[in-house]
Amino acid sequence: ILDQNKFKCIIKIKTIGSTYMAASGITEDTEQEDGPRWGHLSNLVEFAIELKKSLSSINEQSFNHFVLKMGINHGPVTAGVIGARKPHYDIWGNTVNVASRMESTGKVGHMQ
Repeated sequence: ILDQNKFKCIIKIKTIGSTYMAASGITEDTEQEDGPRWGHLSNLVEFAIELKKSLSSINEQSFNHFVLKMGINHGPVTAGVIGARKPHYDIWGNTVNVASRMESTGKVGHMQ
């Protein structure tokens, strides 16, 4: 899905267990007008919808019952490379925490 041109601004941050974290607009200048930043939120919502459709198709074709819960938030984050032995890119902040809480308390098959 991330190979689609319309999702080129979305980057995978990390996976932890069954949790997949992605972000949009991380490398963009945050001093832009509201239009482009809200566009990133729209892209994330579209990405989540496509992910849900793809998972549904996989479930139908493979007779599995994988489930999906999604949490999305919009706002500033701190981003950088952390780790001395195994450096990796990550994001932090209240925006990330709220999205994580939305996902963990959400209903299966829904986005909040």
